[in-house]
Amino acid sequence: MIDRSLLKPLLLVTVVLVLPLAILAFHGEAYADALQKWRDDPPPRPMLALAVVAILASDVLLPIPSGPVSTLAGSQLGFALGTAASALGMTLGAAIAFALARRWGRPLAERFASPAALADADRACQEHGPWVLAFTRPLPIIAEAAALVLGALQMSWRTFLPPVVVSNIAIAAGYSVLGVQAASGGWLPIALAASIAVPLAIAALVRRRWK
Repeated sequence: MIDRSLLKPLLLVTVVLVLPLAILAFHGEAYADALQKWRDDPPPRPMLALAVVAILASDVLLPIPSGPVSTLAGSQLGFALGTAASALGMTLGAAIAFALARRWGRPLAERFASPAALADADRACQEHGPWVLAFTRPLPIIAEAAALVLGALQMSWRTFLPPVVVSNIAIAAGYSVLGVQAASGGWLPIALAASIAVPLAIAALVRRRWK
């Protein structure tokens, strides 16, 4: 269970981050077309691996779900390279969000939260922060919100990185296996759709439960 002192800021930041996802939904056909072109005519493997890293590293800025990107990476790059590229990209994306929030998030938090609320959130960050990161990593939007909130609460890098790295490796490996199996079995389009829909549905259920 996530401490209630962290729930309010997590939910607030999640609501803000929903806007880019709404933009993606509006342009969903273009996104699907881009995935289809990538699947049918992939670039050379080194370029593809770099593209996966770059796309996932920009996660906090661009409304691109990591699930289908990582699944497609597994189908095109194989398990090992697909996992490595996806895990690196997701970790860089989380680190960028965390670094930005550590640098500029605290003054913003102090402007909108009372000293007592911030003190409670700081305490919850120390006690539950790593578990929050590990639990939210697979959840679209909520994962980015957690990195931003805990960065604003000045969590240390040595506390932040281990759960993020371990979780991202596990998530990337899972999506890569899905991509490899789907490509060999001829059901990659279904896998790509599931890698978008299932995490979003779980994230919506979690958010509703937190309210």
